[in-house]
Amino acid sequence: MAAPSGPPDYTPPPWNKWEVLAVVMVGTFMAILDSSIVNIALPHIMTSLGVNLAEVQWVTTAFMLASAVAMPLNGWLGNRFGYGRLYIGALTLFTVGSALCTLSWNLDALIVARIIQAFGAGMMQPSGMAMLTEVFPPHQRGRAIGIWGIGAMVAPTIGPTAGAYITEYFNWRTIFTVNLPVGIVLILVGIRVFWRGEHNERPPRFDWAGYLALALFLIGLLLGLDKGQDHGWTSTTVLTYFIVAAAAMIFFLPLELGSDHPVVPLSLFRYTDFSLGLILAVLRAIALFGAIFLLPVFLQRIQGLSTIQNGIIMIPGAIAIAFFMPLAGKITDTYGARWPALIGVLSTSFSLYLYRHLDPDFSNWDIIMPQFFRGAGIAFMLTPVITAAINSVPQRLTGVTTGLLNIGQQAGGSLGIAMLSTMLSRRGIFHAELIGAHPVLSDPSAIAAALPGATIEQAQAAVFSLINRAAQVRAFDDVFAFAAGLTLLGVIPALLLSARPAKRAPAATAANATPD
Repeated sequence: MAAPSGPPDYTPPPWNKWEVLAVVMVGTFMAILDSSIVNIALPHIMTSLGVNLAEVQWVTTAFMLASAVAMPLNGWLGNRFGYGRLYIGALTLFTVGSALCTLSWNLDALIVARIIQAFGAGMMQPSGMAMLTEVFPPHQRGRAIGIWGIGAMVAPTIGPTAGAYITEYFNWRTIFTVNLPVGIVLILVGIRVFWRGEHNERPPRFDWAGYLALALFLIGLLLGLDKGQDHGWTSTTVLTYFIVAAAAMIFFLPLELGSDHPVVPLSLFRYTDFSLGLILAVLRAIALFGAIFLLPVFLQRIQGLSTIQNGIIMIPGAIAIAFFMPLAGKITDTYGARWPALIGVLSTSFSLYLYRHLDPDFSNWDIIMPQFFRGAGIAFMLTPVITAAINSVPQRLTGVTTGLLNIGQQAGGSLGIAMLSTMLSRRGIFHAELIGAHPVLSDPSAIAAALPGATIEQAQAAVFSLINRAAQVRAFDDVFAFAAGLTLLGVIPALLLSARPAKRAPAATAANATPD
């Protein structure tokens, strides 16, 4: 079936687009930072509330699930109330949830507060992106998304460092308290900037059956990916999660095909740039979150760095992302999405490939230098892809589009962490067995002779520690090489993206927009 053709409709509300961009970028940064900052605080929360590790992990799991379930609501709610009002409502939910997190007296109260917070965060990101498509004409969206992406991509990089600093010098409640003044200011500014003047409509009856099936699919999938490493991928618990997800998807597809007003119009996938963009969003998330997960683990486990030292080394990568994001947007607006996206795929893959020979004696520069390529790669994979996907669909579908792109990124991030952490564990066992099988290392007397003054037991313990360390280093090398190859799969969808820049809006329409 041929993809629909024709330029998307564009009717901007009478807002100042740069004010909208500023509010959306800061709000997105705050929401994403909060989702990554909490992980570092879990041991402190566990001690403070008197709970075990399995229980406290629901603080992050509940947030992940609730934010994913909130995202599909974005399209219907945005059309019903307007994306400006939806964004303010989501920001209010996030801020109220943050206040409740600060006041939580036990784990159950904290989890409920996190769910409230997550529903706000889950709708802030796609509704914010939808607003950018309302106020920026197609030929300027690359630049806008590039600036917005500074907050979206830098936040998960610096989140662990901020969390470590706050919990070390203050307490875990402070990570939620800092959201309150920022959230209140953004709500007040948002009301002034875009509460009025936005067109909204009374959409058809909400597709509850399709939404519940999609929500169940997301919950089963994300829980399975989240718990697979802990429980084992073939455990009854994890298999049950995946079976629930598969069954939900089996029900979801015919429900949406038979619905006059589906929660996710499957006709969206007829827009080539959207479908390709969704694939690249998943691959980008695997590369981004997989690398963010792997590198700090190496620095802490092998090189013995503290969380704060670890975070300082990651800061240059965040700076690189912030530098390249606007540049990627400008190039996308001028030359189209295909070639910038291809540059992004190749640069991201190359940055991961540079870590294929990690060594415990690596200098800080050896760790930092590849991050510049990764920063450029992530910027050039994000901005062109989102711009092309959004520009390819009609204006009325941008809310659903941005919601699905965010869901794809979240699922890709969970998949990347689960897949790469499992591979790291298995390759570590493989290399330990391979190194330990050496004839010299299997001879206790030879080991003891090589370590004068040590008993056979002490010598064996020392050698076992060295074997385990060497095996872990080789496992990290394997996983980074695999991640580089996996990212290269993005070359094909990148080459299939639109090569032409978006056309300028018609004069009558452009006249309604605020000036550059």
